[in-house]
Amino acid sequence: MTLPAIKLLALVAALAAAPLAAQEAPAAKPLPDLTAMSGKELYALFTEDENRWTREPCTFGVPVTAALERSFSEPPPPVRRLRLLAEALCADKEERFADGVQLARRMAEITPDEPEVGLSLYFARRLKDADGVLAILRGLDKAGLADLSADEYFEASRMLAGEGRSKDRDNLALFWIEDGKLAFLDTALHPGIAMQALGAAAREGRGDLVEALLVPISSPVSYIDLLTFREYEPFWPQIERRAGPNLTLVGAEHVKVTRDRLIIAPNDRDRFSEAAHALHYNGDFAEAIALARSWRARAAEGSAIEEGDAWALNIEAYAYDSLGQRQKADAVFDELAAYNPDEHDWVVNFVINRASRLVGQGRWKEGLKATDLARAVAEKQGSTYAKMIIAADRACAFERLGRAGEAASELAYLRENWKEAIGLAAKGLMCHGLKDEAAALSLAGLRDESLRERTLGAFQTDELDLFYTATTLPQASDLTADHPELAAELAKYMRPMPEAYIPQAALKRTARKEGAAR
Repeated sequence: MTLPAIKLLALVAALAAAPLAAQEAPAAKPLPDLTAMSGKELYALFTEDENRWTREPCTFGVPVTAALERSFSEPPPPVRRLRLLAEALCADKEERFADGVQLARRMAEITPDEPEVGLSLYFARRLKDADGVLAILRGLDKAGLADLSADEYFEASRMLAGEGRSKDRDNLALFWIEDGKLAFLDTALHPGIAMQALGAAAREGRGDLVEALLVPISSPVSYIDLLTFREYEPFWPQIERRAGPNLTLVGAEHVKVTRDRLIIAPNDRDRFSEAAHALHYNGDFAEAIALARSWRARAAEGSAIEEGDAWALNIEAYAYDSLGQRQKADAVFDELAAYNPDEHDWVVNFVINRASRLVGQGRWKEGLKATDLARAVAEKQGSTYAKMIIAADRACAFERLGRAGEAASELAYLRENWKEAIGLAAKGLMCHGLKDEAAALSLAGLRDESLRERTLGAFQTDELDLFYTATTLPQASDLTADHPELAAELAKYMRPMPEAYIPQAALKRTARKEGAAR
């Protein structure tokens, strides 16, 4: 094998991790005559711009990787996979998602130990093929289960819920646990899968499984849902014992679990973020700040910021708010907003959180100005959900500033996409006094099985939101008092959190500073 071929094989693993996402590109250059090029020349062309094959998958990636494959008398599996991946990227760009499913399957056949689960799920989701997603998940062997990332699973999980297949998803989760498959999955998946399995166990009357299923679940955020959503009602006594008064037992355990995981891998920035979140959710605000600030010691040593560090800093800001130290929180968010979103695509999360916090605190002019930056970044990198956060915040800020007429396009966007985030649509409408319309959308969401899961989340009261800074803006939960039909429908699926289990983090936060009428 030639030296260029050896180098190419070393690059394949990294290149094959490229996301299926559009990239801004310079003007395309015409291709030379590939048939007249040697393997060394093809290698040089391919590596001249390592991102070109993902930017131009159909006009560059497919022909060049095919030529590279032909340059081998017996193409090794990684090179064959690379060519198929280029074809998959092209299929995605041309929205040939069914072809993408087949290409992912062929890649898995070439290297069974690298089954490309994420790619298969991606194309099945793009097809909105719930049966296909379930079939992929059910068919995973040990290698496939190990290859399944938390993000890939939860994206598939949300898609299945959106297609009205949450019960099938939960049944699969229960099967995985009873069949001993949890051990092969990323530990980050264990709590979510256990919660889904718990729902299936409740429907099947499997009380014998409750204690074991609760073991992987320690986050107070999860116990808020477990103690309020009626699907878990048969197991509420066991869940209450596990949670402890004001969620103190699970809160302390969650802190310990995340701290231990960080000790094992201190350079893992996601674990760093998880540990900071756990302290915040437990009401240990000063400790969360201290942990998040420890990142600055790494920065002083020359370590570049990673997304996990940024999420920990986000928690630092929210913890300052919880302690009533608003100016310090402002400074942290201003620091996060100063990062270049073209170099750090995760910045979109934090410019949005920064703007939403300011609006939620009733700082209308500052918040509206901050949404300008958030919108500029989100136009390139934001999801529909992200853009809805911005639209809701702008709608409320405009109304509070006496400029309600300027919110027309924001309200139109919320109405157009209300199924993506009913709570955000309701908030924007309620800021404009459109409570009946907000209630009607919420009622429709509760009555639609494909929307119910996300709709219920919108009805958790502000004090039960352990992540965001407390807000002065109206919430969907404010609608029930004046809309008895909505309240009755909600009561079928949800109860108020019992007073004894209000999270201690909520009780420790400083009182919400009133900046607007609720």
